[in-house]
Amino acid sequence: MKLALNTYVYAVGKRHIMEALRSAVEFGFTYVEYAACDSADPTIISQAERDGIVAFFRDNGLQSSQLLLVHTQPCATSDPELRRQTLEYMKACGEFQLELGGRQVLVCWGCGVHEADMLPEQAWLNTVSLLREYAEWGLDKGILVDLEIEPHVYFVLNSTDKAARIVEDVGMPNVFPNLDIGHFVINREAPHRIEKIRDKIIHVHLSETEGFKHTNSILGSGCVDFKAYVDKAIELGIEENCTRVGEACVAGIEMGEPGGDVDDPDRWVRESLEFLKDHLPSVGL
Repeated sequence: MKLALNTYVYAVGKRHIMEALRSAVEFGFTYVEYAACDSADPTIISQAERDGIVAFFRDNGLQSSQLLLVHTQPCATSDPELRRQTLEYMKACGEFQLELGGRQVLVCWGCGVHEADMLPEQAWLNTVSLLREYAEWGLDKGILVDLEIEPHVYFVLNSTDKAARIVEDVGMPNVFPNLDIGHFVINREAPHRIEKIRDKIIHVHLSETEGFKHTNSILGSGCVDFKAYVDKAIELGIEENCTRVGEACVAGIEMGEPGGDVDDPDRWVRESLEFLKDHLPSVGL
């Protein structure tokens, strides 16, 4: 299993995507989890900027192990036009991930947020329909759709049980639940709970928490036992799963929260790498 740098910590720290990518190279990363927001959002930046990012990946040997679909909060919304716009954003990001040479895209925000005046069952159906349409669109392109299991009640996808069920309901072979370790800790789901999705895990996020709040802070600053979850994922065959779909087995350092404070992204990355070197030496650059 290899380490990736998630660029979202630089977005929260109000740094340009090119600064994030230069730091990735300087730290020695090969794999990058590309957060599609702000200066990295392929739907709003210029063609010249897109070309520059793609060229930087190519010229520096970077590999986009996962592209984060950051603006997917409305996946379950009751507004069909907003769902359509969200799907178009997802498709545009998927196309850009292919330009970067990657295949995996992550549907963030727990695949949608519940609305107070809509039945949860309807939210589930809306999300399933959107995910199925997206996965069908991406299937012949080789796109692999990862689903983020978030840790709070207002997310559509917020437990391992629901992750297993939504994969079945969507019914597409290119849909996979993402293993975010910090989220599992908040949800009080021990490593053995991964067994429910053992055949479908192909990507890991290393995120930190003190046990209640979703902090996404510097690794080692909270209570997460990363090794226990990584060891369990390896025991259950994550590396074989990745080989089966033709992907490298990657765990990304994910830090930063929307509206949060990241004073120095490079320092956050540096301190997290120092922690992982001592506490998870089996996962390296």
